[in-house]
Amino acid sequence: MIAERQTQRVLLLDRDEGASVQLGRRLISVTECPFDLVRADSWSSASPLLERGDIKAILTRSEFLADACDSGIPVIHLVAEPEFRRSAEANCDSLWDQASASELIRCFHYAIERQALKSALDHASSYDPLTGVCNRYMVQDRLKLGMRRALRTNQPLALMFVDLDNFRHVNETLGHGAGDSIIKEVVARLRGILRNTDTIGRMGSDEFAIIIEEYARASNLLQIAQKMVSELAEPFLVEHESLLLGCSIGIATYPEGGQTVDSLTLHANMAMLQAKSQRGCNYHFYDDRINLQANSLIEFETALRQALRGNQLELHYQPRVNLATGKIVGLEGLIRWRHPERGLLGPNEFIPLAEETGLIIPMGYWVIARACHDLAKLHRRDHPPIHVAVNVSFRQFQDSQLLPTVKRLLEKTSIDPHWLEFELTETAVMQNPDQVLATMQGMTGLGVRFSLDDFGTGFSSFMHLQRLPIDLLKIDRSFVKGITETRSDRQLVAAMVELGHSLDLEVVAEGVEHRQQLAELRSLGCDQVQGFFISPALPFDELCYFMDAYNMGREDTQLSCS
Repeated sequence: MIAERQTQRVLLLDRDEGASVQLGRRLISVTECPFDLVRADSWSSASPLLERGDIKAILTRSEFLADACDSGIPVIHLVAEPEFRRSAEANCDSLWDQASASELIRCFHYAIERQALKSALDHASSYDPLTGVCNRYMVQDRLKLGMRRALRTNQPLALMFVDLDNFRHVNETLGHGAGDSIIKEVVARLRGILRNTDTIGRMGSDEFAIIIEEYARASNLLQIAQKMVSELAEPFLVEHESLLLGCSIGIATYPEGGQTVDSLTLHANMAMLQAKSQRGCNYHFYDDRINLQANSLIEFETALRQALRGNQLELHYQPRVNLATGKIVGLEGLIRWRHPERGLLGPNEFIPLAEETGLIIPMGYWVIARACHDLAKLHRRDHPPIHVAVNVSFRQFQDSQLLPTVKRLLEKTSIDPHWLEFELTETAVMQNPDQVLATMQGMTGLGVRFSLDDFGTGFSSFMHLQRLPIDLLKIDRSFVKGITETRSDRQLVAAMVELGHSLDLEVVAEGVEHRQQLAELRSLGCDQVQGFFISPALPFDELCYFMDAYNMGREDTQLSCS
């Protein structure tokens, strides 16, 4: 059975019936001509033909040119004189009405293919290739049009910014293929919540913008936000593994939240960041208080950058004492910021910002360098060998320059690497155990020691503790605080000490504030302690004085071993 020949329809707009007959005959003369010519003598009579949706190109005289060019269909300008240039009247080609059949066919093909290519390029420049939703530029265009409609019709408009929580962890642990699968699933869930008239746009890796027009009342926005939070809190199944992500949503309404595209976008993003700061599947409306907080945050970040360059950071040291000997055997370096206006700031006041902005990496290198120089000074003062520990963030561990930088600092200061100790938290270790292990192995190759900080507050497993080259476990102060008051805390600490010793690790208790806690820890077999009962964190010069006094055996400073 011979398949029926597929032809494409071309509309001829021409009042001269005779001219159209001649063109038609030329096309018919071609064997298996891929085009059929249909004629209309007015734009009104052409409209029903166009509504059918099967017209692939329009061949038109000058009088219909303007209407044809507004149709969105490829247009060819039919002229009475031969022209070999693009029509000056519109973005279309010109074709001589006496052109041969082959020229007609070639011109039709070119016009249709060019339109298809243009449509593909327009789509590629306006839509996200992974999800098919609008990209950042298309969102801005639609938001601009939506704001114009809202102003004209006095109808409400809202912009929502949706950011996935913990998405970076997915890409780092499961790969970008898994991340792409989740992004497509997120879009599918959002489409299930929103109307067809709402716009979904992908603004970045895991950031989405949603434009909502003509909602009845503000409570509708709350309902939509609640549905999004609930829907995106459901587990995602990727490679047979169930993942919990959640999201943070910021909402800004027009015109209250901004009267321009840029201001409305900025304020929706600020509201989203405010929601994210509250941790855990939240939504937040923009208001002026957020703006003030954001400006304050920007100023604080600028000041922190200046602190890194302006010698405003300090490293204070808290002694660590061996319970068996009563001797100071270690120091923990704790960063401080001597702010020119706010005075001495503790790490809780600026480390989260440093993590968020990436400043934690140069700050971490400053801490390591400072600790190495101070350790070299202690050795030159003929102090007994002592360990100096500094905290290292997971982001620092991901930096490719960590190992060569530490090696260079050790060589520059000529200290024994055995006395330098890096503290990692359980949370950091569990983010990517394999990567952490590889970096730790490189460090231990240099001779550097490791301790696991805040033990008991994270999610570490016995298996990971066995794999990692850790020398010490540090029991978090939250468990030590209640050791003399509650049986459960005492049992927990006892179990931690036993676990550490079963792995041949030394166990250090943090946050020791009175003698009863110290006595209890000694009875449980804890190896070392640190806390205010021994000494707060001290600047280096004060630390040296304290250690001299302590080692001389002064009653007010020496820790009893009895």
